[in-house]
Amino acid sequence: MRRAARRPGLRRKLVTTLDRLPVGKHAVLRVARSVDALIFRSERTRVTAGGRRGVLPSAYRISPAPPPIAGAWPVAPLIDDPGGFVRSVAAPIAATPDPRDIDLFEALNEEYATKPLVPRPPGRDAAARSDRARQRLDDIHRSIGLAGQRVLEFGCGSGYEVWYLAHHFGAEATGVDIAERRAWSVLADDRTKFVMADLAVEQPFPADHFDRILSFSVFEHVAHPHAALRELHRILKPGGIALISANLHQGPMASHLYHDLYFPWPHLLFEDHVIREYFDRRDRKVSGASWVNRLTWSQYESHFLRLGFEFLALRFSESGFDEDFYRRFEGVLGRYARWDLSRDFFHVVVRKPV
Repeated sequence: MRRAARRPGLRRKLVTTLDRLPVGKHAVLRVARSVDALIFRSERTRVTAGGRRGVLPSAYRISPAPPPIAGAWPVAPLIDDPGGFVRSVAAPIAATPDPRDIDLFEALNEEYATKPLVPRPPGRDAAARSDRARQRLDDIHRSIGLAGQRVLEFGCGSGYEVWYLAHHFGAEATGVDIAERRAWSVLADDRTKFVMADLAVEQPFPADHFDRILSFSVFEHVAHPHAALRELHRILKPGGIALISANLHQGPMASHLYHDLYFPWPHLLFEDHVIREYFDRRDRKVSGASWVNRLTWSQYESHFLRLGFEFLALRFSESGFDEDFYRRFEGVLGRYARWDLSRDFFHVVVRKPV
């Protein structure tokens, strides 16, 4: 029952069917939500101080119970304007930039053109993608072993990693992506497979199927990351290993536009239409910052734990934190945790328990 309740397609069909009922649909939906809460109650897990996972109660009371306070409540003095400021030790916060200010946007980019956030952005041509795939897979093979394994790349893009997995490592290699790429028809063969599907809503692969799952800078573009992770957990064999890297939304590089935008956190400071206008003025078609979900690492971690993955390794890639820039725009950037503002990518290795 719990496995069926986890299936997003089945849940959507059930809600659609109930919504068509002529009478009583609200009562039935309330009952369904109660059952849903009961099914998932046992998954309310957290990591304890000792590193163990366990179910947390919904409330807490110390024991023995504290004694009640005797007597009536005292009467507090009534003061005119009780919240009025007298003085403060808080440091003044820099003015908040107007997120619609294209002139400020252009001035910042010009200012940072000689000190770009990413001095040497990765190449996008076929040779650069191919070189990057070889280097990446060499490191991963030393970490988790790829030779002879049944491997899936989630969000495979052009597919060079998939082709090398099959032809260099002897893997049974499959790539999946929501959009077919031009290179697929050339790279595909009897050892290299490509599937166009959205794993957040489709199940093109059987359960417990893959020995290894890889994903590089994809999850930040996934609209339903928990559903996609749940499907990856389903199709990974017990004892199988997944290696996932993703760009975190609050990091300096998360706009994905650092080939053209040189200052940090442009996507946090400015609205997408400002970014579009900047590129329109240069006869370039860019819709805005290139991310979909806005998950922090803490939220990703919660998803991994909730789904039952075991952590084997975790590290973060960070850009140098630009203190001067942060202080200039603390009115906006101060709304985010500094550790999230400094983290560009997470790199995690997880295992599906046997």
